[in-house]
Amino acid sequence: MTKTKGWFLRQTPLMADVPEREMELLEQAADSVEVRRRHLIWEPGHASSHVYFVRGGIVKVSKVNDEGRELTLHFFTRDHFFGEFALVSDAPHDTLAEAYEDTLLLKVPREEFQRVMMRAPVLAMRLVKLVSERRQKLEQRVENLLFRSAHARLASLFLELAISFGVRDSRGIIINLKLTHKEIASLIGATRETVSFAILDLRKDGIIQTEGKRVIILDEAGIRKLRAA
Repeated sequence: MTKTKGWFLRQTPLMADVPEREMELLEQAADSVEVRRRHLIWEPGHASSHVYFVRGGIVKVSKVNDEGRELTLHFFTRDHFFGEFALVSDAPHDTLAEAYEDTLLLKVPREEFQRVMMRAPVLAMRLVKLVSERRQKLEQRVENLLFRSAHARLASLFLELAISFGVRDSRGIIINLKLTHKEIASLIGATRETVSFAILDLRKDGIIQTEGKRVIILDEAGIRKLRAA
């Protein structure tokens, strides 16, 4: 298991160029955790005491308001790192993280990861960049919610998901993430009915195709134009 953990950490882009000694410290501190589909990794109020690497599966992070309405913030899949909030604050989580499908994680105590960051400046700088990029994406999401139509928000979402989950074939880009219309609605701040109508419009215009819960982008130029509308 130790060898398997070490091999995985060395393949993760975040850890590129981290010195071998620091990699060994992380390898020793990391625990492998299996989380079944729909089981929680943390919920609001839980201590933010660990950071995580996804070895397999998909993790969803969301916020739920007092009325029970959910807004999905992120999906993380293989090679992704999450839980970085624990590195900068002792406050408990204010989000909910769950396994979207059966998931295998590497779980590292905050103190151990911070120790490695102090010894490996390249990792610290890469994390600063990662946090900044994620903040920019969330700010863009807020801007979309406030100022763009449901069709433009949907186009923006599909292009964003294509980066992490997209697989190209002869038809276009398959977004290899199965989402219901309700789940898509929670990602773009719309109602399920609005999402259903918007997807129907995109299908009629030949911009996307659907296969069950998967979306295929047929017209990449068209969906980029719609995002900017």
